[in-house]
Amino acid sequence: MSVTVEQEAYEMPADNRKVMLKMDDVHLHSSGVFSNVYKGNLREPYEKKIAIKKSWPEKGERNFEFIFLTGRERSKHKNIIQMIFAFSHSYDTKVCESYVFDFMPNTLAEVIRQKLTDIDIRLYTWQMFAGLKYLEEHKVVHRDLKPVNILVDHDIAHLKISDFGSAKIIVKGKSNNFYQVTRFYRPPELLLKAMEYNSTVDAWSAGCILAEMVKRHVVFPGRDSAHQMKLYCRCFGAPTEAEIKAMKGEKLEQDLWKFTKGCGLQRLVTDVTPDQLQFLKRILVYSPEKRLRGKQLLQDDFFRSLFKSGATRHNGQKISDVITSADYKRACENEDASACRLAQLAKADSKDQGIPNCEKSNSYENINVRRSTLIPREQKMAREIKSKEDNSDDRRLGSSEDRKSEDEAKKKRSNEMVSNGKRNDSNKNGTTKKSVIKSIMQFTSRHQQE
Repeated sequence: MSVTVEQEAYEMPADNRKVMLKMDDVHLHSSGVFSNVYKGNLREPYEKKIAIKKSWPEKGERNFEFIFLTGRERSKHKNIIQMIFAFSHSYDTKVCESYVFDFMPNTLAEVIRQKLTDIDIRLYTWQMFAGLKYLEEHKVVHRDLKPVNILVDHDIAHLKISDFGSAKIIVKGKSNNFYQVTRFYRPPELLLKAMEYNSTVDAWSAGCILAEMVKRHVVFPGRDSAHQMKLYCRCFGAPTEAEIKAMKGEKLEQDLWKFTKGCGLQRLVTDVTPDQLQFLKRILVYSPEKRLRGKQLLQDDFFRSLFKSGATRHNGQKISDVITSADYKRACENEDASACRLAQLAKADSKDQGIPNCEKSNSYENINVRRSTLIPREQKMAREIKSKEDNSDDRRLGSSEDRKSEDEAKKKRSNEMVSNGKRNDSNKNGTTKKSVIKSIMQFTSRHQQE
């Protein structure tokens, strides 16, 4: 029997209006270093499936993700995840914050492994770029766009961009951290350590995701940053001097200039259709400002099949139920002049503006305790370890000399292991013989008893 959970919460956008949530069938859905996600059914104040993201923010720290997800000073967009309720609890000196969202049953990473139809590929691509156009209008760069950060309800083909933990308001002329975006989807300018960039980095990531939808596997699986750039050069050829200048990064490593001509995307994505290939070639280009995106992309002929009268998916669902005429009209509009209010808000709200504590009733945390969120001290340690792991390849393999030294060190360790193995062989042989004899005797004894 499902237990009904009552929880006082604040309704979002943050207008400080308290409501009493009634939920049931609340259980752990997924867990990670930074947060846990619970799944359940909301019964009051209205009915819908929900996801609850539970995390432990550092005291006095209020990141941009929270400000963005609350929906303050911006209109909603159907292809961007939106917080609908929030509540928090105090535990000693720590605060646990919980954010409530509409539940989306899949990630794009999960459905990509299926063979998506051509219509579904175009449908998800259009929604993904519609969400990115909205972010660009608000001066927001996601900086970690990848299939696991894109939520979908595959039954109705609805897509939402999520996980804004790396997102940032980009101000022209100000430098930014180049170590962003998961490596397989990282644009070449960040691999060249550019510190001045904009929403075009998300366009590159989205292009890689589109290619992955066609191939059903990662297209550029680089082992480290240097290898990632090598994969791009193999595919597209080395960037020209003009393209390197346009990327505003460091110089290209000397050994990459040999790729005067790339093998082409069609060699890596063998199932790509001619029009898919031509479309990808207009997105995955070295010069950031030449990447197809925004209104121009959403009106491209590549999506013509979606907007034919009576167009349907493989299951008979009408495309017009997924992308309405209002959605298309909004996508074709020019930049929203009021969007800059979000940037002003992010700047003004640099101090901690957490969610006020809510009274606990029968808290959802008691429903399922099998993998609770890491306690604050453990979570901080886990974050530090993950940060070190994420940065290790770029710090250790920052130059060709470093990589050469690393290779020599590996070879030396390998030789030492071989020589040690030879010295230990004689000792191991004696132990091994004894264990084998013992096993044979045990087996013989059991056999005789039977």
